[in-house]
Amino acid sequence: MQVVTALDKPGGRPVSHGDAVLIGTALMRIGWPLQQLSRRSGYGRHEITRWMRQGGMPEPFRAWLIALQAVHVRYPSPLAITVRPGGNRPPLGRWGVLRIQLVIGWSERQLAGYLGEHRTALRRRLDAGETLNARESRWLELLEDGHRLYPRP
Repeated sequence: MQVVTALDKPGGRPVSHGDAVLIGTALMRIGWPLQQLSRRSGYGRHEITRWMRQGGMPEPFRAWLIALQAVHVRYPSPLAITVRPGGNRPPLGRWGVLRIQLVIGWSERQLAGYLGEHRTALRRRLDAGETLNARESRWLELLEDGHRLYPRP
């Protein structure tokens, strides 16, 4: 089914917006703005916007984006059933959390929002030497592993 929107030129043939939907839902699920997607993928922001309007996304980019989106769908929050605390890794402290933020591409504010905590409270807690609980730590480690498993195209 093709959807025709105001972005399509009058008199031209309608454009399939499957690429736009894929990029939009992936950005929402991963928690990235378009600029972060551009940085992480190595493709220009304008090029990605063109794919959203006209299609033609390269297959390596599509596969990478689908794989990353799948990681975030599988582990949407620390409370997800798929996140099973355990293992031999110690809970994450300040530097572990910062490392994972850099790998995933999340800001302190985004991470705090996912954890249901104010960013200042999270920062103070970690600066005081506390660690995340086992479930939160495992969730972040699973996301980090997913992002490392699927490097940019």
